[in-house]
Amino acid sequence: MSDAERSVKAAARHRAIVEGLSRAARKAGSATDGAERLTDSVLMRLARFRWGALLVVLIGVAFAAVSETTFQGMQREREEIDASRLSLAALNNLVYDNAQATATEARYTEEPSPDHLAQHLATVQRLAEAGTHVLGWAARRGIDEERVAVVKRLTAAESEELKRLRALPQNASPVEVMDAFLPPVVDQNELREALEPLVRTERAYLEEQMTLLGEEIERQRAAAIVVIAIGVLMLILLLRAYAMRSQAEAQIADRLRAARDELDALVRVRTEELSELASHLQTEAERQKSALARELHDELGSILTASRMEASMLLRRARKQDSPDVESLSRVCEILEQGVQIKRRVIEGLVPTVLTHLGLLPALESLAEETRASAPFAVDLVLPEALELDRDRAIAIYRVAQEALTNIRKHAQATEVRIALMVDGPTVRLEIRDNGVGIAAGARGKTGSHGLLGMKYRADALGGRFAIGPAPEHGTLLEFALPLA
Repeated sequence: MSDAERSVKAAARHRAIVEGLSRAARKAGSATDGAERLTDSVLMRLARFRWGALLVVLIGVAFAAVSETTFQGMQREREEIDASRLSLAALNNLVYDNAQATATEARYTEEPSPDHLAQHLATVQRLAEAGTHVLGWAARRGIDEERVAVVKRLTAAESEELKRLRALPQNASPVEVMDAFLPPVVDQNELREALEPLVRTERAYLEEQMTLLGEEIERQRAAAIVVIAIGVLMLILLLRAYAMRSQAEAQIADRLRAARDELDALVRVRTEELSELASHLQTEAERQKSALARELHDELGSILTASRMEASMLLRRARKQDSPDVESLSRVCEILEQGVQIKRRVIEGLVPTVLTHLGLLPALESLAEETRASAPFAVDLVLPEALELDRDRAIAIYRVAQEALTNIRKHAQATEVRIALMVDGPTVRLEIRDNGVGIAAGARGKTGSHGLLGMKYRADALGGRFAIGPAPEHGTLLEFALPLA
């Protein structure tokens, strides 16, 4: 197995190692990214703890239900207290309005006038309404009719008196109005004595309701404190569990990130080693080609030349002597001449003599001429007037052009190829463009594309840049740039 084949296989093995490490790094990176894509919302994090979050929700629902029930009860207690206050006020107003009705009646009796009559009517109206409210309160509270008989009698009498007064004509005389007044049905003292126990009963009921309301408020306050404390405790526990989970996930993410960084560093080291190996292999291959070409030129060339001279001398002697070996010696001379030509082609393939003796520009011209003579496409060559490069850069540019033309011949199906060598400031740039079918996507990184990888490694070894891709219109565009120094 030749050194070139061993170098290619070594490069392929290193490339496989790097690809394996890259896949491992991508997997580690995916795991790290998955660990880092944790939910940022606290509610979403709590939702991960399904049973704990459900318990907190149930506690909240229970608290809301208890609060609503308690609020409804307190609302009823409040309404009952308000009704009791109104009833107590009606009981008190009944005594006062009865006294006022007696006073307005007496005032009208002493001085009949429409104003006094209107005042009396208004007082009787209030008295009747107060009596009606008290009777309704008594019926709602289930108080015996005997305890409110006085109020019932007073209300009925005042209502009848109000009807009679309203039925009087507008031009009624004071005597007719006084006739409408009934004699007092209920005495003021009798009414007061009848209402006092009712007032005491209602005040006691009101105080009882106020006490119940205060107790209900205290129970609600205690229940709220207990429920809030339980909810806060559960929330603290959940947050603590979340903190522990987050800490564990952070540790996993850190370990994965460290593994990914280690793999990335290893990939970088292996890539650098592979690039250095490829550059070394190419340099060594060029050195071996030069040594082989020199050995072929010196050793084999001298042998073939001496043999051809000896055979030519023997052929001339045989012709003078008219020897029957003339034909055999002629074939020997032809064979030796073919060997010399083969030797020249081999040497030219290993190290172009034009490049070695005349430089890069004549070597590119010679390469273009040879390609025009054998390739199915036209070659347009654009070169600078003069260019001085060291041997390594000249060989790199020549080999890239040679490999590119070989690839175009095999794959491009082009009819025109343009080769341009330009000096752009401190950089020399080789640009090769064809009008063929173009380069397939991902062809540069495809396994087995050693030619393109060799171009890239040549550029990397000399601190340059290599790029290949679709041309602006169609075809393929290859750029190979190297620093002049």
